[in-house]
Amino acid sequence: MKDTLHDSHGLPLGHPDNPNSEIKLKKTLRKVTFFAVLIVALLLFGLASALFDRWTFAEVLAKRTEESALMHVLVVKPTAPDKNSPNMRLVLPGTLRGINEAQIHSRVTGYVKQWFKDLGDTAKQGETLALIDIPEINRQVEEATANFKLAKTVYDRWRRLRAEDAVSQQEMDEKTGLYRQSEAVLNRLKQLQSFGNVTAPFEGRITRRNVNLGDLVNAGNVGNAQAMFSMARTDRLSVYVYLPQDRTSQVKVGDEVSVYQTNAPDKIIKGRIARTAGAIDINTRTLQVDIEIPNENNALLPGAYVEVAMQIALGNSLIVPTNTLIFGAGGPYIAVVDKDNRAEKKKVTLGVDFGNQVEIRSGITADDQLILNPMDSLVNGQAVVPQSPAPRAPSSRRGS
Repeated sequence: MKDTLHDSHGLPLGHPDNPNSEIKLKKTLRKVTFFAVLIVALLLFGLASALFDRWTFAEVLAKRTEESALMHVLVVKPTAPDKNSPNMRLVLPGTLRGINEAQIHSRVTGYVKQWFKDLGDTAKQGETLALIDIPEINRQVEEATANFKLAKTVYDRWRRLRAEDAVSQQEMDEKTGLYRQSEAVLNRLKQLQSFGNVTAPFEGRITRRNVNLGDLVNAGNVGNAQAMFSMARTDRLSVYVYLPQDRTSQVKVGDEVSVYQTNAPDKIIKGRIARTAGAIDINTRTLQVDIEIPNENNALLPGAYVEVAMQIALGNSLIVPTNTLIFGAGGPYIAVVDKDNRAEKKKVTLGVDFGNQVEIRSGITADDQLILNPMDSLVNGQAVVPQSPAPRAPSSRRGS
């Protein structure tokens, strides 16, 4: 047997009667107990720490849960119309016309004897433009003159006889009637004869000459009759534009407008609204507007295509982005955030649509906070968290 014996007692180390063995066992048990207590203490400390963390963050977690349940919305405020904005300008096409324009026809039938004004010439009011040879009317005037002289002689003779009571009053009345009749015929033919002198009805420029010497012209402007001349007064011009029905309340007589040609948009000429038709055309639903333009230096020519820019006055209307609108069965609405941070839908009246923006004529105020891109599920009284949209970063692109 190779067991190791204790030096003093001669017993093995693991023998129960060996006192050193009991001491060793107690030390071992104390170490095990210490480590067990240490492990339990660590476990209890970890559990306490976890419970403390949960208790500490419970309120924060509840607050975050409540905040996550709220709807975050972007809000903007409506703006007043800016008169310098491109949306406040209405551009309409038009054609320049002389302030006075006329197609000049002959009032008698005859041959062109002579013309005095050519294309581009100016003429004053009453100035002769052409002479027409009218031999038939001249002969009729001569005949009527002879008849008038004869009737006048008879009338004078019968008037003296009547003064002497040599003829009856009835016979005197018959001679007087013949005299007055011949006088009227002569005056009518003389006035017709004067139409052989074609004159300018107003001061202006000859824009067309359609006759030559010897041409046969017919009276009037029907049938085969052709205008002898076209005239236009060009020191002032007018242009007719047709205003859409929904814009008629935004302009008035006397307003200043800008007129320019598309080939020279930088050369702006100022005009003014002289008059309107005062009624909507039922075929086009537009209002005809007459604009007068000074043209003293003849920079503009009648017949030219121009564009007319009108400044629009929206009054007390407000401008909002189109993505604030909600369209429902009751019409258009806009969702706003009230003072208690709750959503409220307001019915609005729409005005002019400018594309990305729209005019609001009633329903909201300038202090309202409008919700951008409102969800269909948004209801009145719903709690929301309003936020302002982030400002746009300045563009790095440069204009060419």
